[in-house]
Amino acid sequence: MIAYFSDGIKEVTLLNGVARLEFYRLQKADANNPDAPVQPVTELVVALPAQGFLQALSVLERIRDQLAREGVFQATVRGSGG
Repeated sequence: MIAYFSDGIKEVTLLNGVARLEFYRLQKADANNPDAPVQPVTELVVALPAQGFLQALSVLERIRDQLAREGVFQATVRGSGG
């Protein structure tokens, strides 16, 4: 099995019942210049049927809640009021 490193998710698209998650990694724009800015580069696209996406989302929410309980980060609540 191949393992991929990702810095985050760049985009999620839902089309015809399939969720496509585009993962990115950060890479220097110019590898020879130590002061070059970093830019997101697509590393991997994962396509899941809607049901599989919802299952994955449920698992990720449980992990997020566990990390919040352990104090790894402080949970915030987003409201619609801005």
